Amino acid sequence: MIHTRNILLLIVLSLFAASCDNEIDVTAEWKEIPVVYGLIDPAAQYNYIRVNRVYLNEEGDARSFAKVADSINFDQLSVSLTEYIDGVERNTIQFEKVLGDTIGLPKDDGLFATTPNILYRSDYDFLASDFRQTVRYELLILNEESGKIYRSETLSPGFAEAKTPIRRTRKSINISDGENSNIAITYIEGIYVRSYDLVVRFRYEEFPKSDTFDKHIDSVDWVVFTDKETKRLTGYVEKSVIVDGAVFYQIVGASIEEDTTVLRRPLDMAFIYYGATEDLYTYINVNKPSIGIVQKKPEFTNIENGLGVFAGRYVNWYDDIYIRPEMRFTLAGSQYTKHLNFVTN
Repeated sequence: MIHTRNILLLIVLSLFAASCDNEIDVTAEWKEIPVVYGLIDPAAQYNYIRVNRVYLNEEGDARSFAKVADSINFDQLSVSLTEYIDGVERNTIQFEKVLGDTIGLPKDDGLFATTPNILYRSDYDFLASDFRQTVRYELLILNEESGKIYRSETLSPGFAEAKTPIRRTRKSINISDGENSNIAITYIEGIYVRSYDLVVRFRYEEFPKSDTFDKHIDSVDWVVFTDKETKRLTGYVEKSVIVDGAVFYQIVGASIEEDTTVLRRPLDMAFIYYGATEDLYTYINVNKPSIGIVQKKPEFTNIENGLGVFAGRYVNWYDDIYIRPEMRFTLAGSQYTKHLNFVTN
């Protein structure tokens, strides 16, 4: 679970741009420009906000300064959120400064310095919006040295409810690989969610034929769809997508290396819905690579006097889904996976 969330977080944190509404002159000498990335997920144990800075140094190559931690990190910041329920202020949440490397969130190598990998974290129990209440969070970042303040806000998204082929009260599954293997994936959209991604995760254990006690667990992810737009932000609309179940077996067959010395046993599956609020959906799509002749893209940020994005998401996990016996036999005998030595018991 943590691995998937971290992947999504790193994808979002890898981009930034400036908006027309908050134009910033990045050529101004030594002007403090924060780059902020934060996603508030009511389902997460911890929520993180990253704050760095950029500037143009006219005395030398700016890329050389990007490798200097002091150039991209602020010395003293106060990062907090204010919680509003139906427009009424209810709470203030102060984020703590942590080092990502010490909590299992290392920063990828690249142009910018990787240490210290400073993040701001909170284990506050963030609320989700629903038909009874609208929850909004306002971000305030204070540079305690300069006194400058940077702001943003987001609505907290609501819960997506899976209906088929699994649901909370029916967590078992059978996927076929035949001609009539279509699956209807149905879910109820959450409030204030603009788009959904769905990942289906298949977990299995692997062990040598010579030592069945030497087991390790691995998984394969099937990205069923991405950027599936919701019908409206008010939520509670049923959406259904038809997918070919044979694709699941094709992905499993292509993702796992053939090895005649091992056996594999199916364990369980998970359906993971990633819901993005309007600003996050816009930010991701604006920053997708251009594939046409025109390379100029619009610019977007929702950070007042800064760059980046502060938005909401809701990651709905339906895990521990039981794999039915007929599906276990299909994994063992399918034309796409029979070379992988799956056992049925």
